[in-house]
Amino acid sequence: MKSLPREFKKILKSIDLFSIPVPLLTNDAQSQYSSYYSGFISILASVLSIAYFVYVIQEWANGNILPTITTNQSAQAYTEQGLEENFIQFKLSDPTNHDPFRRKNNIITPLIFSVENYKIASPPTPLFSDESNPFTVGLQQGTLVVNNLNTQNNDQSYKPSKNYLLIFIECLDEYLDDNSNCASQEEIDNYMSKYHGFLSIIMKLEQYNFRKNQKEYIMKQAYQAFSPTYIQYTQIRIQQKEINLDNGLLFENLVTHKYINDFNLINQSIDNKYIQSIAQSFSQQNFQLNAIFAYQISIDNLQISERIIQPKLSAVLAYVGSIVQVIFMLKYLAVFINNQQFKVEVETEILQMYYPKLKDVKVKRNVLGKIISTNQGNEDNKNAQFIIQYQDHLNLAFKKLRLINIIYELSRIELLMEKHFGLQNICECSQLGSEFQFLGHDNKNESPKVSILSVGNQSPQPKDDIFRLFNKG
Repeated sequence: MKSLPREFKKILKSIDLFSIPVPLLTNDAQSQYSSYYSGFISILASVLSIAYFVYVIQEWANGNILPTITTNQSAQAYTEQGLEENFIQFKLSDPTNHDPFRRKNNIITPLIFSVENYKIASPPTPLFSDESNPFTVGLQQGTLVVNNLNTQNNDQSYKPSKNYLLIFIECLDEYLDDNSNCASQEEIDNYMSKYHGFLSIIMKLEQYNFRKNQKEYIMKQAYQAFSPTYIQYTQIRIQQKEINLDNGLLFENLVTHKYINDFNLINQSIDNKYIQSIAQSFSQQNFQLNAIFAYQISIDNLQISERIIQPKLSAVLAYVGSIVQVIFMLKYLAVFINNQQFKVEVETEILQMYYPKLKDVKVKRNVLGKIISTNQGNEDNKNAQFIIQYQDHLNLAFKKLRLINIIYELSRIELLMEKHFGLQNICECSQLGSEFQFLGHDNKNESPKVSILSVGNQSPQPKDDIFRLFNKG
């Protein structure tokens, strides 16, 4: 740092943000003391702060700063959920590579029933696989509703409870549409006598991506053994998530979304008569169903509520400010350096007032400010002795800045003047003064119009105003 050009050092001093106040009892005309070391630290702290500010603002604009998220769970008396097409699919993994859900020569027919308030609302709809997606059947668009409100509430804005009943049966022509047909009974019996791998339940779940501010889909799978010998009844409970998103820049701006968050399965084994009895009780019709699987698809009334508060500008600025405060802890280092530099400069100047020849002494210090060498003498021992004596005088010089020492020195001068001039002459000093000399007034050869006490030989009269004498800086 000492090798830097003088002008550059001045620039660093002018940039110094951590200047220390200059004590009154010094010869410095400035109100604050600055150093180029501290100026360099000021530049470093400022650059780091600005760079971090730009980085955080960019991360905030890109959505990479995590929001504040609070989550709870509550029971809902009424809720509904719209379902997209094929939001849930059933896919068979059959090692025999025989698709039982195909439209032609159908072996197993999935029938979907719409149930409202425990009543079948419409005739069952058969589901089939197709050539582009074999071994797979999916539900069409629909709506699931949970309504546990008082049945006497006739508010038309509330829909009745609604769920779906999906039953896999052996193919019967009466449940098929015009473009489908059943396989032969022999083929059906042959298929039912064997095991056929696993049936995958695939559901399209939804989640909110706060970085992209959009809805995303993820797929979740569950597996069941596909055995026509045993009849299984499975409840598919779909869990909702309500997201209250506050995406305001400065103030609150709430947006509400409802997503399908998860699903769970509840299985139990039943007999064939149970499925037929349930279907008949729901519709009061005589259904002949040779069931294999039965699924009840409904919404769980336990709902997860999530509140997402996107980082606001005020929070981002507060976050940046806290980090900048940490960066600006460098100021303590800068203030320490300024104090040490100021002390060294003042000590040196006071010492040079008494010993002018010390201005020719070049002192080299280490990082901690300790004198390690000078240009005095070639012998190490002589140089070491000079350093000890020089450092001792520097310590004494700094003590002279104390007010008590200044008063002490003034008192010695007053007593000395009293001894040489007498008390009467000292008292008359308060009446002395010089005539104010205007600039440009030709009075260079005029002596000051004032009575001057003198002792011994007088030095030549100064050409400048006496007011300017004995004033450093």
